[in-house]
Amino acid sequence: MSEEQRKLMHELQIADFNVIEWDLYMHTHPDDLEGCQKLYEKTTYAKKIRKHYEALYGPLTNLTPRPCDQASCTPWPWQV
Repeated sequence: MSEEQRKLMHELQIADFNVIEWDLYMHTHPDDLEGCQKLYEKTTYAKKIRKHYEALYGPLTNLTPRPCDQASCTPWPWQV
């Protein structure tokens, strides 16, 4: 795994962590409109980072659709 790939993976992990934290917060503060906006922002950002990572390095899970010709092109993240 290259240093650039590692940094992008780390950024995605941080983004996903933020989504989980804001989602948990919203479970206990369902009427917090600012919290709801933060959750939306964090989710949007995590999706953007994930899409960028997958465009460069391939899918992160088997739930990400990919063309058949790329099925064996890149290793899964746990194979690196």
